[in-house]
Amino acid sequence: MSRGRRRAGRVLVVLAGPAAALAVTFGFSGCEEPGRDAGPRFNFPVDAPEEDALRVEVDAFTPPRDAAVDGIEAEAEAEAGLPLLVRAIATGSGEHSNPVVGYGDHTCVIAGPTRSLYCWGANDHGQLGNGKTGAATFVEDVPTATKVALDETGLAFDGLEEISLAAWHSCARKGDVLFCWGQRFSGAQAEPPASVNLDRTAPRAIGNFDVARVAAGGPHTCGLKTNGKIACFGHSAFNELGRPNAMDPLCTAPIFYDYHASTNHQCVGTLVEVMFGALPKTVSVVAGEVHSCALADGKVQCWGANATGEIGRPGAGAAELNAQIVVTDPALLTPLDGVSALASDGAKHTCALRANGVVCWGNNDMGQLGVDPVGLPFRGFAGAPITATAGAGSIGVAERVSCAVKSDATVVCWGADLASLADGGTGSSFAPVAIKGPAGVGLLGNVLSVAPGLRHACALKKDGTVWCWGKNDRGQLGDGTKVDSPYPVKVTNLP
Repeated sequence: MSRGRRRAGRVLVVLAGPAAALAVTFGFSGCEEPGRDAGPRFNFPVDAPEEDALRVEVDAFTPPRDAAVDGIEAEAEAEAGLPLLVRAIATGSGEHSNPVVGYGDHTCVIAGPTRSLYCWGANDHGQLGNGKTGAATFVEDVPTATKVALDETGLAFDGLEEISLAAWHSCARKGDVLFCWGQRFSGAQAEPPASVNLDRTAPRAIGNFDVARVAAGGPHTCGLKTNGKIACFGHSAFNELGRPNAMDPLCTAPIFYDYHASTNHQCVGTLVEVMFGALPKTVSVVAGEVHSCALADGKVQCWGANATGEIGRPGAGAAELNAQIVVTDPALLTPLDGVSALASDGAKHTCALRANGVVCWGNNDMGQLGVDPVGLPFRGFAGAPITATAGAGSIGVAERVSCAVKSDATVVCWGADLASLADGGTGSSFAPVAIKGPAGVGLLGNVLSVAPGLRHACALKKDGTVWCWGKNDRGQLGDGTKVDSPYPVKVTNLP
């Protein structure tokens, strides 16, 4: 292969988690590198010498068939001309000790024949991308799906392939170009933390970064590059960026609080690759609140905060700089394998999808690991599969809550209620709770993927419609009102 030309490739990636995208394809463009545009919109660096070999590994690896069923069906429907209106869904939310700061609470989907972005809910830091911001207030929240038509340069914002939302910033991928917008306090948009003009209100293209997958979590962002390496930027105090942080500047902002009882905050807007190098056959990354994980060759490796077992290794304590392989048992130290999807989405726990069910590790204060929190407030290993999740096709995670789409296309959630379990009750549950249908009739069925938030959740059905339930004070249910609903309501104004 010529060094001056990239080999064309196409991979179907079926994942849940920050992006909750069930049918996502990404391509590696075949163009001459010396002829690439070096203008102000994008700045593509010269490939590293080892890139071609790493790209072969990325291209060659596809998730196991059992996790790809729904995504393959969705792609087949689209190619057959059936009305698959929405192709990917993600919800961003985050816990904060001061409710006035807001929980994020927004949802976005990729929808329509042009693969455009539609968002609704909280917009206190410009995270909806519609050119407006509430400037840390609720005045610009949007209660119905609204199209993000333009990027910040005024060009059409469509042709998207992946989305990932954090509480106060959002990211999307178009080909191998990453766009982010929202809060600028932490450097989570690959630029120095800002003290003025704090919110970007329209998608901004990030240069020097050919990206294949993206994960926006807490106040940081990570991405899998097309050369197989991982790069991260943003909040760095817990080594969640996978590299030393001793020289990173201190940062402070209203969105920060004392993560794991630490008042120290460090942030960096520089795009830097993780220190542990490429993990062979990496297909995705996820970003938790202050930790990060990668799915590589069917196994999971995590780094960053570990106060409540976030990295999936026995014992908890100091933050971890290097990627650690998640294990299933504290005595045998058996690596967790056969994993087809990950979800963390700004939470202090992570869940993984296997053929025999969903497994989770990390914080368990509300039963989000699927076990009783009274005797197990956190766990530093994956443990046994959660009851009734064998054969699940999709998973979603938010702070203190986890969800899965079962093999019969119904949804179960466990952990904190906060009006998001949609069972008509108000209590939390460490056992999976079946999500009821609209008006509480039957069960929510025909679901393709689920995207829970802290106080609400949304589901994408196979007919392309989106349904949300829970709190609606920020318009996060997308039905045109701000009325809470314990049962799913249909999102309006989608194509």
